[in-house]
Amino acid sequence: MKKISKLSFGALLTGLFSLENQATACSDVFINKGEYHIEARTLDFLVNIAFENRAGVIGTENKTDVVIDADKIPEEKLTVWKNKYGYFGRSAFNGTKIVDGMNTQGLSVAILYLPGAKFPVYDPKDERKVLSAYDVASFILGQAATVAEGVHLLRSHQLVQSAAQTENGIFIKDIPIHYVMRDKTGDSAVVEFIDGQVKIYEKAGDIITNAPSFDWQLKNAAHYDSLLATNAGPNEEFSKTVYDYNEIYESSKHKGEANLLGMLGDYTPPSRFARARVLLNNLPDPTTRTVALAQASALNDSLSVPPLKGAALTIWSTIKDLDEGIFYTKNMLLFQGDRSLYAFPITSGYTPYDLKTMNFNAPDPALAEISVTPTPGDKIKKIISVDSVKVTGAGG
Repeated sequence: MKKISKLSFGALLTGLFSLENQATACSDVFINKGEYHIEARTLDFLVNIAFENRAGVIGTENKTDVVIDADKIPEEKLTVWKNKYGYFGRSAFNGTKIVDGMNTQGLSVAILYLPGAKFPVYDPKDERKVLSAYDVASFILGQAATVAEGVHLLRSHQLVQSAAQTENGIFIKDIPIHYVMRDKTGDSAVVEFIDGQVKIYEKAGDIITNAPSFDWQLKNAAHYDSLLATNAGPNEEFSKTVYDYNEIYESSKHKGEANLLGMLGDYTPPSRFARARVLLNNLPDPTTRTVALAQASALNDSLSVPPLKGAALTIWSTIKDLDEGIFYTKNMLLFQGDRSLYAFPITSGYTPYDLKTMNFNAPDPALAEISVTPTPGDKIKKIISVDSVKVTGAGG
């Protein structure tokens, strides 16, 4: 097996800039039917990111790392918290930022790319404690048991722009993201940063992808709600847009499949969002947990981006069983430092991590701990905006 070389700073910037300027990927879908609450998520990127598993330990002291405007924000205004709950997840940027995580209470937080996101700047007139927009996942996972608690915590804090460290004191700002929170009661919330304002969508449903913004995605996906496997006959609306619709429909032996003619099949964020909605609308209520997990796996398969030329391909996926506290990971592809592609064996499947068996009361020597601390000013050599990097030649 060829050794996986460490990503260079330039390779990471290439991937970030390329995603900012292409139709970016990542999908998150919630099996939220009956007694089951299982989240399926893909991570799609042009460079290796967030392959490291880390844990948050109960009692760990944290202080938000704002980086930007750190000299303007009084230290007493920085959010300080002690983990009430243990959590496990995948981290990025030298292990300092949780990208996908779940805590012992059955609450999950996932970060997805949102090109066009613009973060709030620090407002000295705002009396709320200050929290870095990039520390939201660690803060919520360590403090909240439910989505409702997480939303309350975020509304009571001033979220501000920040930057993430890559290597040797180099930080990247303006990495555009949004968050989704889900819990084992079936509740969800989406957090976006639009035009410098924090926008929180409560009772946010079961799907999120990328740009455009969440409210636009909901309106667009609703157009496909008439695609139901149980329809009694052809769909008049989609018969006008699908090539040779009637011929395909009449020759299809299984009408449950034919009734979905018109479902979008490309990999743009709106199409993945709409496709996930059609699939969720047509999946039967799972009768067992095994069936629910199989549905989650099928959703990840349907929404994963293959290694196409110039695409942000799926490099790993996760399934989070919020009821049972089991976090499943599946690694598929890696990039070498020289940008060549390395694929895991096709026999590789999901690896389960059972949070019930983990000791979150003390650091585990076999698992790196995550804690949030401010970066000393003399350790910040340079802050680079994703928007200012002009890189060409990036591909899939």
